[in-house]
Amino acid sequence: MKMLFLLSIPFALVVVWLTTTLSGGAQKLTTVTSQGPTVERLERLAHLVTTRVYVADVLVGEGEGCRGAWLIKGDALLGVDMRRVQIADKDDVAKQAMICLPLPTILQPRVDHTKTRTWEVRRTTWVPWNADADKLRDEVMRRAQELVGNSAAAAENIEQAKASAETTLRAFYQELGWQVNVRWEAPPATSNPPSPPTTHP
Repeated sequence: MKMLFLLSIPFALVVVWLTTTLSGGAQKLTTVTSQGPTVERLERLAHLVTTRVYVADVLVGEGEGCRGAWLIKGDALLGVDMRRVQIADKDDVAKQAMICLPLPTILQPRVDHTKTRTWEVRRTTWVPWNADADKLRDEVMRRAQELVGNSAAAAENIEQAKASAETTLRAFYQELGWQVNVRWEAPPATSNPPSPPTTHP
């Protein structure tokens, strides 16, 4: 019985070697190719954030029986809504595609309260119960939030965000062997801008 067990070991090794050799000889090379850009794949990005804009200004507010000035610091993100992307043209053979993108929009404009400073606040009334510095400050901060968003939406910032988005998408698909061009949607009709808050010269 011991001799039979010893003879079965070389036989098993030969079977394993033959199985490995035969399966390796019949194995085909695995190839992986990119399908190119698709709307479903681009939609997973949700927003492609390309630019952060920093804003600084001095706002002067008067009301509620007080007058004050605040040094405002804030920032906003500019990004492209990839859920609205469209594939205008796609050539699987040449691996070229034309992507239509919506214009960059402002994302998360905010006032940086850690860097925003109160310059001065003083009363403008002698009536004690008519002065509310906290309420004035709340209104100034609300206007500061609008200021950050409006300033970040300047034309030069939008153009920089567009250029960054194009560079990012082209580089991403170039790694996959695709050449991608970008076409932007037409800007909406312009309307009269809101009146800016009072600023310190």
